[in-house]
Amino acid sequence: MRKRSMQTISDVQKVWHRVMSIRFRTGNQAVRIPSSNELASEFGIARSSVRIALEQLTAEGILITRKGSGTFINPKTTFFLHEKSTLIGLMIQNCNNFFYSRAIQGELACFFSEFYRTEWNVRNVEATMLTPDDVRMTIQHNYLDALLTFGTPDFIVKTADELLPLVNLGIYRKGVTNVVSDLDGCIEELFRITGRDRDILVWDLTNPESYIAQSLRSKPGLTRFPGTENLMENEVTAKLLRELFAEKCPDWILIHPDWLELFRGVIVECYGEERARKILWLYHNVPDTTHEWTGYFIRADRRKEVRAAISLLKRKMNGETEIGDVSVPAQLVRCPDDAALYTMD
Repeated sequence: MRKRSMQTISDVQKVWHRVMSIRFRTGNQAVRIPSSNELASEFGIARSSVRIALEQLTAEGILITRKGSGTFINPKTTFFLHEKSTLIGLMIQNCNNFFYSRAIQGELACFFSEFYRTEWNVRNVEATMLTPDDVRMTIQHNYLDALLTFGTPDFIVKTADELLPLVNLGIYRKGVTNVVSDLDGCIEELFRITGRDRDILVWDLTNPESYIAQSLRSKPGLTRFPGTENLMENEVTAKLLRELFAEKCPDWILIHPDWLELFRGVIVECYGEERARKILWLYHNVPDTTHEWTGYFIRADRRKEVRAAISLLKRKMNGETEIGDVSVPAQLVRCPDDAALYTMD
């Protein structure tokens, strides 16, 4: 058998989504699906691709063919409960994850445990979307009632928001409905730990779109370490750090925990271990808990954020249009000995 091209596989998937959507929306009733010609015309694809999809669905018992009448959903096959309920899409980051890291698994656990409290069905939307047209086609072929996005690129969020009710989490996106992390309480606590609330020099090596980066840069009393304004992570070296730290030592260092060993080594070399331990080490991702170097992690209260997002999405699906953003206080976790680090509750 000849190998199927990637285009054929993609076209077959479009038909599969179309048929499964009909099945889902009708509660697995014996309704007639569009003909091969109609499906080929709808998607602008070859009839051969349509036939491949329909033959596979028939072999799996999802479709039955009635001679002279057409092809129908097979009502005798079992289906999920709540077939006619709302279908919500979930977009995670770039929507083309090959795997989910442990950090993302924790986020997903929050999403799905809260979804379970609703009457919704959920589809995890996975697709390669490089242009707004890709987004529109993906939305069209997923047959969704509404959408939640998490850490998703700006153009995807804004294009999708034009097409269906949407709430965004993870990274603030202007012009759409967001649930955002409020870091004010955490930063006030960090001031207290530091012992002062002004003239604090911060090394900040994070995504400029992140809540923590935006919050730190907007706080009076905090100054970003000079020379880091346009610095990328892949440009950071021990030599560069020695040069930057030669005259000044940061009060706070905000980095990914993978950078701890490099930064700690250079600071100890320049100023000694006692001074290095007095620095407030702040991580912008879940830290490695195997080391004994005390630091802090500002963690979004994702469970509360998801609950807020679900509430907003219900309001939007009910037709409300004037809905503002919602902020949820974040949590400050001490690493590595705070038990809260190990739970999403």
